[in-house]
Amino acid sequence: MKKIPPAAKLKSLLEEIILYWNQPRPGEYVPYKEIVMLSIGWLAQYFVVQFSIGFSVGTAFAGATLGMTNNELLVMNYITQFLGYLQAPVNAWLTDNLNSRHGKFRVYIRLAIPLMFLNLISLWFPYEEIRDGVSRYAMIAALFIIGQIQGYVRAWIITGVTNMVHVMTPNAQERAKIMSVTSIIYSNAPTFMNLYLPIMVDVLPIESKYTVTYFRGVHTPLALFAPLILTAFYGTQERLVLPKSRISQMSFTNSLRSVMSNRIFWIKCFDAWNDFLENAKGDVWDMLVYRARITSSSTYGVMNTLCHNSQLWAMLFSPWFIKKFGKKNIKVYKNIIQVALIAATKLLFKSKHAAVYMFIINYINRFIDCGQVIDKAIESDMRDAQHYLVGERIDGSFELISKYANGSVSLLTGLFLPWVYGKCGFDGSDYSVLDVYLDYNPDLPLEQQKKNPDCVLYSMLDVLLLISIFGAAIDVIPWLFYDVSETGQKSMMRVIRLRTLIEDYNSGKEDIRNFIEGCEAVIKAKEYENAEKAADLRKELKKAKRATANNQAEKISRKERIKELKRLMNEASVHNEEIEISKAVMFEINRFSTDFGKSQLALAELIVNAGSECFYDVYDEAVELAYTLPLTGTKEEKVWRRQEIRNAKALKKSAKLAQKYYPDGKVFFDEKTVEDAYNLPDETREQQKIRRKAMKKANKAQNLYIRVAAPYLSAQRTVLLAEGYENLPEIISGYDEAVADFKSECERRDEQARLLKEEQRLDIERKRAQCRLKKR
Repeated sequence: MKKIPPAAKLKSLLEEIILYWNQPRPGEYVPYKEIVMLSIGWLAQYFVVQFSIGFSVGTAFAGATLGMTNNELLVMNYITQFLGYLQAPVNAWLTDNLNSRHGKFRVYIRLAIPLMFLNLISLWFPYEEIRDGVSRYAMIAALFIIGQIQGYVRAWIITGVTNMVHVMTPNAQERAKIMSVTSIIYSNAPTFMNLYLPIMVDVLPIESKYTVTYFRGVHTPLALFAPLILTAFYGTQERLVLPKSRISQMSFTNSLRSVMSNRIFWIKCFDAWNDFLENAKGDVWDMLVYRARITSSSTYGVMNTLCHNSQLWAMLFSPWFIKKFGKKNIKVYKNIIQVALIAATKLLFKSKHAAVYMFIINYINRFIDCGQVIDKAIESDMRDAQHYLVGERIDGSFELISKYANGSVSLLTGLFLPWVYGKCGFDGSDYSVLDVYLDYNPDLPLEQQKKNPDCVLYSMLDVLLLISIFGAAIDVIPWLFYDVSETGQKSMMRVIRLRTLIEDYNSGKEDIRNFIEGCEAVIKAKEYENAEKAADLRKELKKAKRATANNQAEKISRKERIKELKRLMNEASVHNEEIEISKAVMFEINRFSTDFGKSQLALAELIVNAGSECFYDVYDEAVELAYTLPLTGTKEEKVWRRQEIRNAKALKKSAKLAQKYYPDGKVFFDEKTVEDAYNLPDETREQQKIRRKAMKKANKAQNLYIRVAAPYLSAQRTVLLAEGYENLPEIISGYDEAVADFKSECERRDEQARLLKEEQRLDIERKRAQCRLKKR
């Protein structure tokens, strides 16, 4: 096979980007334009959110710069965590129930400009003047108030931008590609920062980086990047696979219960809980540069930039790594390698060549750190699994429970590091004990510098690195229980598309793309339902590679044989994967023919047959029937059983709400009310005012109905789903026509784009001709 030159590959890639700039590639959802817009916004966001006022022990701004002690930092950290617990339910509710026309996450990106002004206020507020002229407690109060406001807006910006990758496409492989491309682009931000921050220590008129002047000089220009974040708002779309007819609203309790049973969520939580051990060492290289003076700040900046640049290659190959090894194996082996790297740091950080060793260790560490892609892909799997099992897209509740679970653990673990610091001789009141040299003179070699007899840096790092080795070893354990394969993720998405197909068909609000994908899920499942798996050809491939070749002809024959076997193995891999996916889809289609499915359907029919107005009257029968649902070993049926029991119990709450909000006790809502309000004229200011009031009233009535009738609506979806699966042949009968219509529409758009491009080309030529005529 002829090798393609790098220049030809680059040309082909550029042609592909131009071709699919405004429209996605066949089988995908997102054009390159959106990926680039998100990447630019993410890049700008990285610069803007670099500065925040935190109160963790060891923080540079509030601690080392403004002089807060470890005890003061610890107390303020607890206060901010407590406030965070109060904010978390509100944040979770907003994320899951805001239903903004701008999308689930895009809406928060609009806070970019307010964040810019808050950053500037946070940086230029006269903290030192208040500390010296009023009191240090007044300064702490100012830090607290400004930090809370700036931090709250900052968190929403991060939530909006970083979560867009989860909702831009339902295709897992395309999502990994987007994560990889965006990671490559926005990875230039940390690369720049690792060069920018140390060099600014030498550029600014300061003796140490622990001054307010340093923070203002460094972060004020970065804050001005905020308007660029809006490219992620104006240049992207959200594409959640949700029924067009469904407006989801989940109560806190239901969301929390649903998330509590998510295995991947708890694996991530356990991983986070262990951070206090694994990250106990802190940034060893940074401390060795600024406290032990192992190299100059500018040299450190260049070396650190090269280290972070190695991360680019990991990001480039992340989609291939995921496809080849799977996320579970990547996380396990990455953590094992990190144990070895921390151990190497422990052995070498006191050496006279420590700067070189730290460079090599950090280069390897950055190369294996493809977490920006892998971790985001795992988070997407977590949310997709929840959507598949529960039937609702839950996002905010993950953040809520994570806040409480991780925060509760950190209340205890947060005491550990200050305790270790104290035992090692550093209580936060005197940062000079971390300096290896007294009155450091950059013009003299280290051998001629006066050593600090009170320095505790090396002894403290010895202890912290031992703790980090232990923590990194423990970090391997939770990922051994990760159970979502790449095939499993594809299976879940196929089932979600199938359910969406049924719900949209019943409502008459079909999206042509969702319809086609739902039909294809059924057609492929039927095609591979009884297919046999392809033979494993790995032994044949090894045999072919070991085969001897005595002449050129035999070498060519062996090469062709290996190439053919690889092609057959790829085809077999796709074939076997489709068989596995078909099992999941057929399980879903036939779910109501099992003993559990029949009982589940009977329960749903009991509630639905009671009528939409008085469905809560069957509370006793429904609860009794819910508890008699069969206990099976199937993961899905275990989750569905818990859901049905909760749904039956919720009828009691519906009865109370019905008596409170519906005087006659009959729960009713006419969907036409919302449509009528939306269709009201809005040409004049008075008409706009009337329309807004009508829409607000209709939405309020609709939200109340969804809240009161939640058990009925859930049961109704189950009944309609069962009817849809019985009626699948009729539902998918319009597949060929839909494909033809979709293809025709795409061709029409392509033709319009071509004509527009041609018109633009002709316009440019006319303007050039006019310029030439004027010159004559």
